[in-house]
Amino acid sequence: MTLFSKLSQAAAVAAMLTATLATDTAHAQQSYPMTCRGGGTLSIRNDGGNGVRIRFQPGDGAATQGLSPGQCTWSDRALRPGEPTVICDNSASAAKYVSLLVQSNQYAIVQVYNDGQGCMQVTRVGP
Repeated sequence: MTLFSKLSQAAAVAAMLTATLATDTAHAQQSYPMTCRGGGTLSIRNDGGNGVRIRFQPGDGAATQGLSPGQCTWSDRALRPGEPTVICDNSASAAKYVSLLVQSNQYAIVQVYNDGQGCMQVTRVGP
């Protein structure tokens, strides 16, 4: 076997492993609970597919400190500057909580992570 073919095989294996690791990392993303109170300036729109985008105002502190209508926040702290104020959900699970968010006396908790592309991506609904 020539040096070129050995390098080609090694490159092919490395490419397959890189793709596999990237996929596993995305699925293994750590999510955290975010609490949202409906109403206020919170806006919900269809993203053109099966998903929704929910724009919210960040709460002043942790969820335990209370939320005004249209606000969302982490269970243990306020959002940091630069953290997205948009929740993105591309799954059927959105139907479980979106109807609550149109009423200012209702709350929803979703598990999310910052996807680095401007969204708090939902991984599941509930605490």
